Amino acid sequence: MEEWEPEVPPRAAFAAALRRLRRQLPDCSDEMLARRASRTVLPSGRRVEVNARRLGEWVNGRSVPRDVHAVLAVVRAVESAAGPVSGRLSLADWERLWRAAYEDRGAGASGPSPAAGQGPPDVVVGRPPSDAASLRDRPALSGEIDTALRDGAVREVVLTGAGGVGKSQLAAAAFHRFRQPGGVRVWVPASSRQSVLSTYARAWRVVSGEEGGGRGWDDEAQADLFLAWLRTTTRPWLVVLDDVDDPADLAGMRPAGEHGRSLLTTRRRDAAVIRPSSRLVQVGTFTPEESVGYLRARLPSHEDADGELGALAHTLGHFPLALSQAAAFLIDTGLPLTSYRALLEDQRESLSDLLPASSPADEHGGTVASAVQLALARAEDLAPAGSARAALHLLSMLAPDAVPEAVLHTRAARRWLTDGADGPGDSDRAPGDPDRAPGDRNRVPGDSDRAPGDPDRLADRLAGRPAERASLLALRALHRLSLVTHDSCRTPATVEVHALVQRAARETVPPRVRPLLARAAADALEELWSSTAEADYRPETEAALYRSADVLRRTAAADLFGDGRMHPVLRRLGPYLAGLGRDGAARDLGRELLAQARDRLADGHRDILYLRCQIALATGELGEAAAAHAALREIREEAERALGATDPDTLALRLYEARFQMEAGAAAAAADRFAALVEQAARRLGPDHPLVLEAGGYGALCHGLAGDAARARDACAALVPALERRLGAGHPLTLRTLADLGRWAGEAGDTSAAVETHVRAVTGLEATCGRLHRDTLIVRHNLAYWRGLAGDHARAVEEFATAAQDAERALGADHPTTLTYRVNLAFWRGLAGEPAPALADLAGLQSAVDRVLGADHPRALRTRQQRAELMERAGDRDAATALLTALLADMVRVQGEDHPRTREVARSLARLAGPES
Repeated sequence: MEEWEPEVPPRAAFAAALRRLRRQLPDCSDEMLARRASRTVLPSGRRVEVNARRLGEWVNGRSVPRDVHAVLAVVRAVESAAGPVSGRLSLADWERLWRAAYEDRGAGASGPSPAAGQGPPDVVVGRPPSDAASLRDRPALSGEIDTALRDGAVREVVLTGAGGVGKSQLAAAAFHRFRQPGGVRVWVPASSRQSVLSTYARAWRVVSGEEGGGRGWDDEAQADLFLAWLRTTTRPWLVVLDDVDDPADLAGMRPAGEHGRSLLTTRRRDAAVIRPSSRLVQVGTFTPEESVGYLRARLPSHEDADGELGALAHTLGHFPLALSQAAAFLIDTGLPLTSYRALLEDQRESLSDLLPASSPADEHGGTVASAVQLALARAEDLAPAGSARAALHLLSMLAPDAVPEAVLHTRAARRWLTDGADGPGDSDRAPGDPDRAPGDRNRVPGDSDRAPGDPDRLADRLAGRPAERASLLALRALHRLSLVTHDSCRTPATVEVHALVQRAARETVPPRVRPLLARAAADALEELWSSTAEADYRPETEAALYRSADVLRRTAAADLFGDGRMHPVLRRLGPYLAGLGRDGAARDLGRELLAQARDRLADGHRDILYLRCQIALATGELGEAAAAHAALREIREEAERALGATDPDTLALRLYEARFQMEAGAAAAAADRFAALVEQAARRLGPDHPLVLEAGGYGALCHGLAGDAARARDACAALVPALERRLGAGHPLTLRTLADLGRWAGEAGDTSAAVETHVRAVTGLEATCGRLHRDTLIVRHNLAYWRGLAGDHARAVEEFATAAQDAERALGADHPTTLTYRVNLAFWRGLAGEPAPALADLAGLQSAVDRVLGADHPRALRTRQQRAELMERAGDRDAATALLTALLADMVRVQGEDHPRTREVARSLARLAGPES
């Protein structure tokens, strides 16, 4: 048993013993220890309730418990958690210590004097929030806070983040962990200057031993004395300033001193908060594991069938305040998890109904909606009148992540920020504008005020671009209050907004204004998308615009059909998906939009025709070339009647109709159509219009497919400089045409030029579109093909294998592009000396190609031709002859006698019929 000195006052001896006991669990907060003690069963079989605040008073010698059983419960709880410790007091010793202290409890409210040789007792002023129910440790953030508090160069740690992410809980945990002999801990509610003054004054009265009132000094004077004491004391101290609302309230009241640290929690993250000696700790949402752990602990009666807890956490964006409110709501209402999640995902339901004040979070005192509104009210004080609210409303209609900052600098967005519901108009570009044909995947240069990747510094932009000033100030105000995250150091700069913040903001928009807001957001996206400079094409910007437009479509589709048309930005969604090789998704989206359009527009409307065109294009890309050609012919005939033969939409339909005529095997007839289209479209749109140039490129392809490789090569050689002038050397269409030039140079006999040109095209497409973009994958595949023909079989097989793996990852195993790569990989492995396994692979792939594309598709016919060639190389001339004989009949039927592949098969049969060499 530990000995205690008899001359030490009983109350001080009891408190000292409790402090020694308490140090066995340094990482356990008073709240958590009190809960454990309350659950502890004593030898008598009873349990007692232990209050966390009272526990702190006992440990610091400020009071003595009235019931010894409370002491015994704490002792048993600590011993159970800490494990065996030598020299531990028995329960009888604890009871004797308690009784002596209890009988000596008249020693004074200010506490006992320390015993000789002992330092001053710990001091705790203020009451941090109780631990949240099912508190999460968040070890990464806790470790970051503790590291900062131990850093000698750091005097102040600032926890910043949106309201409701758990900043106060993290600060409270750090407050409880700060246990040093004779330490002073002060918890300050800092939402107002008066609250700070009052707590500082109280802290001065405690540390100076003047609990009676401080000799008549007012709070201001006592606060000054406390701050001066912090500067000079040698006792360790920690001051937590919780929920700093306005940094100006702390003017002259930031704690400073060599032996202590301060910890701030705030929504703010601007210069007024951060000092050179500060360390900023960004507090965000829970991790998925923390979210599920919280819900599982909070809702033990709800079984996590099929990952419903994880799904609920995902729906709530792992936002701690929302998770806490949702758990309370489920407990209060008894709703099943699946039913509640369905209500949350229904955008027609209100957050105030699903996360109501009547189901409060753990001591937060607010809801998700009220936290957003409070922060927004503060942000409005930092920006031109009304602009911060208008900017958040606009951002609430877009994707929650990586929204290009440039969206807010478009003319449409600036009109909304300036005029609100009265100002935003419709997009400047009409749906039939000759500068953009339906399905055109190429952006046309416009006259935007700035490119999305403008790297100018923030200060330069504020000074040099007055038109952007209001939108930029509004954005920065929202960022400063943690309502958005503005990454101005990124190129291009981006904005992120939590989905629940977006929803809370949307729900404050009056119903009569919501259609205007949706159209303003759509106008801003369309303006930026159409004005993206061709020479500065950025796939990440286009991807971000697509995500925002898709979110807008899902949340406000009905508002994007107005004034007798579909909003132009909706036209861009299908082509974007198709450009990524997601033709099935493009077709499904086209069908969904077509159903919505038919409810509002007449059958002959250009938007109806456009959507039908997109569906037909996707059908063709998925392997049904003949069906696509037939559908496009029908749509083109309707367009000629409804819009006229030279309307840009009609001209685009002619382009696609001729293309799938070519894909279906009628290359010669398609070449005539392309030639006529080039002539007529050039008169209507100009010779350098993308539609004219693209038609010229398809015409060159037709010449090559018809057997005139030299003519195709020369046509592509003439097109590349024109595209470089019109669109830029790095534009995808320019680079695709460059790859076509390489193809036809190789077909004309120059395989070295084919390889060299394809290398240039691959390099450009990887830089512009990314390694996994479909255009890049196609040209990478073709580069491997020409390497093989140039004699480098080993490298060709290696590149085919890599391209096939990437295509499967990006497009899926059954995508036509992936199947083509896998077929050619097997074929070239056979040519490299492994014909038997290659034939087995091709036989298996033949059924997949026939199933996905159809037995008469050019790729299916070519796969049969490749199998026959490997059979001949393996010495099985009879099998090769039988396969080629049947194949020749099918090729003549499908492609005609003059098709280059048909002639190749006829020559192979003639060779096999001759004597064996």
